[in-house]
Amino acid sequence: MAKSAVSTTQAIAVGEYQLLVARLDGVGGDGLQGAALGLLDQLGDSTAVVLGGLPDPSDQGKVILVAAFGKAVIAQGQQAGKFIGSIAKLCGGGGGGRPNLAQAGGLDGAALDAALEGASADLNQKLG
Repeated sequence: MAKSAVSTTQAIAVGEYQLLVARLDGVGGDGLQGAALGLLDQLGDSTAVVLGGLPDPSDQGKVILVAAFGKAVIAQGQQAGKFIGSIAKLCGGGGGGRPNLAQAGGLDGAALDAALEGASADLNQKLG
């Protein structure tokens, strides 16, 4: 369901890695995790996927962010848990998880687009 709303064609090449950062509203945490893992499976181990959205687009007070990192991204020193926690702070929240998969929440939906842009810029710099 959620996977169809974000396409692998949205991934960009960053050096030898692929990066996909996208907004997906109307989907809960489990749906975002499933979508991120599905995209990671399709794109391969050299991929970092970051998805964020408002589970209820009419409620700007709840943000969910998910990061899924492939084995090659983790081997390069990146960890999804640490990464998503720093991005969630931009939305007034926090979170964490494992090196390969992490989820976070925030309280400021108006800051979501800026947080996703920050995630993209940060990973571009770290992986490029």
